[in-house]
Amino acid sequence: MDKINFIQLSESVQKEIEKLFTEYQSGISEREDSRAFGAFIESKIKTDWTNICTKLGYKYLPIPGKRTIFDFAFQVEGICVGFDIKTKDLDVERYSDGGVCAVSNLLKYLANDRGVFMIIEFGHNLAKEGKNLRDIESIRVAPFHTFPPDTYRIENLGTGQVRMEYTLSQIWEELDWKRPYKDFFDIFCDKAIKHYERVGRDAELRKNAIIEFKINGYTHFHFPRG
Repeated sequence: MDKINFIQLSESVQKEIEKLFTEYQSGISEREDSRAFGAFIESKIKTDWTNICTKLGYKYLPIPGKRTIFDFAFQVEGICVGFDIKTKDLDVERYSDGGVCAVSNLLKYLANDRGVFMIIEFGHNLAKEGKNLRDIESIRVAPFHTFPPDTYRIENLGTGQVRMEYTLSQIWEELDWKRPYKDFFDIFCDKAIKHYERVGRDAELRKNAIIEFKINGYTHFHFPRG
């Protein structure tokens, strides 16, 4: 990974994405919901991804399948660089979950495949022109392993779901562009271990509650708070 200048790579991709959406900076249809809005953004990039790779001098990689943790990819110095699109509603009163991918899938990609995982974030808000329209207020691109430690959050969904606590715009000045993968794994794995320890304790409490429910003849049931 030492061969890659992450600042330069991020800036080059960001500039091309910004050019692609110049005419869409304001007054974009909100679509039916946030997923539909995100699908519009993804489709627009997908159409031009080959051209972007060629212009930047990176080797184009085919659009991955649905099970892959990223939406687009190219190759740099023999390394797969995958990009995941995030559309973030900047209205604090509207929900934006920050979901990224499963813990296991992230670690397999970074450690086993030696890949680079990048986030392309579109910050959008209610358009000044009127109802049901969105303005793109920011476009940010950065490697996931450079984020401040408190940005990474793991939730108990499936075998563990990675989420972003903050938007890229919020943490932009705190990115550690030179952080080696070992340091990232130290940060992330400690968080994951604490998460699974807590999940294990909660599971044990819930199991005991069901055992007690059976012993007492199914008369009263409640799950204790972890």
